[in-house]
Amino acid sequence: MLAITVALLALTVRVVGAQALVDGWQVLNVWTVLAALGCGFIMTGAQALRWTLLLAHRGTTITWSRALADCYSSSLLNMVLPGGLGGDAARVAVYRHTGAKKWLSPLVAVGAERLSTTTLLFATASFTLIGVSGRLALMAAAVSIATLVVSEWGMRGMDWRHTLTIWLSSALGMAALFVLFLIAMAALGEPVVPVLAVVGLAAMSIPIGVGGWGVRELSVSLIAAGISVSMDTAVTASTGYGLLAVISTLPGIVTVWAAGTRRKRTPAHSGSAANEQPQPD
Repeated sequence: MLAITVALLALTVRVVGAQALVDGWQVLNVWTVLAALGCGFIMTGAQALRWTLLLAHRGTTITWSRALADCYSSSLLNMVLPGGLGGDAARVAVYRHTGAKKWLSPLVAVGAERLSTTTLLFATASFTLIGVSGRLALMAAAVSIATLVVSEWGMRGMDWRHTLTIWLSSALGMAALFVLFLIAMAALGEPVVPVLAVVGLAAMSIPIGVGGWGVRELSVSLIAAGISVSMDTAVTASTGYGLLAVISTLPGIVTVWAAGTRRKRTPAHSGSAANEQPQPD
């Protein structure tokens, strides 16, 4: 996965040059860092609400604050581990002995939670790409339909109000990421092009590489000509957003550390106690 990220970034450099990537670092200042943390909190808070509802539907009850810590930890690990699924796998592992069907219950909850946002991202990308590339618009629509089916399967049997809450919270989380991408463009003095943000966000939700790096930059560079934006501008904006996205997950350092500390303080179980259902971290 790391090799994929390096290869995609190398390809991007070959197409537009390294300066476009370097210029993205100019996005960093006090206000953009605060904006990243604020948008990250909105996104993660909305994710925590989905996580709480989906786990409850599968037989595991946790508080929103606990879910918030879970989601910050998951976001950080997804950002830094290859494949972008490490944090989600950790959530499944932590709750593997809870719910009606053990491993399957948290796995389905994670899948529905994550893919609900992916569905909205690719649906939005499909509409915004209609005037740019019909083929890409159809591809995005196909991904959106596929993830919608899986998401709805994971939510089957839920109260319709909870299902609606999940979709609305997904829209809120997506909006927070979208606004952060626009902030990155504005902070860099680049043209604020919404379709660029949508395509960049959709691309980085594909679980390849590390933290969306490479696939995001290459994707926006490929559509740049179709939206009357230079490749350099597109890649610089994407790089700037990528840096802010990393910052938005940094509170996860605290939650990961806290979870590790709790595990160290938990006394070891032996004998019959070892077979008891463990409580989520």
